Amino acid sequence: MAVGLTHPLTADENASEFFHKDRAYWSKGLIAPTSTSWAGSLDNSKLNPQKSKVAKMVADEARSKLGEKYVEIALKLTKLESGYRCHVLGPKTRHGRAVGPLQVLPSSAAALGVHNMHGDCKAQITAGILHMERCLKSNGGSMTHRQISACHVAGWGGWNKQLNRSAERYKQTYITMAAAQKVPGWVGPLSAW
Repeated sequence: MAVGLTHPLTADENASEFFHKDRAYWSKGLIAPTSTSWAGSLDNSKLNPQKSKVAKMVADEARSKLGEKYVEIALKLTKLESGYRCHVLGPKTRHGRAVGPLQVLPSSAAALGVHNMHGDCKAQITAGILHMERCLKSNGGSMTHRQISACHVAGWGGWNKQLNRSAERYKQTYITMAAAQKVPGWVGPLSAW
């Protein structure tokens, strides 16, 4: 439950009713906290060294399979998908749960020849980079960062097709979010790897 929220969503109300009540609650002159002290330290200078190791593994794999041109987008997608963490599980979908730093579905990984990804960070990264390689092949070997982002989220069979309205909106939002990602300074200069 959110901080200060006094009216949890009940089983018999829909989202519209909940947000109406929430707006009424906050319109009573209440002020949201202006400090983040309740969240603890937000200092990112002491990031988990494991994240930099994952970033290096992604960069090395992307460089060897895709070339220098695609290292930056591989790192951006990894940051967007998992925050450079291995063993991250995506939400349940009708296709299964995506896994790993680049959030690849096990069925997609199997189609690329990568099996038993659970618990194996190297296999998860390999599956993600092979997915990107398959995307590139679907477009003759070259893509813009926007195109590769679209392919990553929609798959190599549907990235360049108009999807239904909600899926297309999600794809476009994902492309925008991927483009906005910054490769963190702690990753270091990309050309040095």
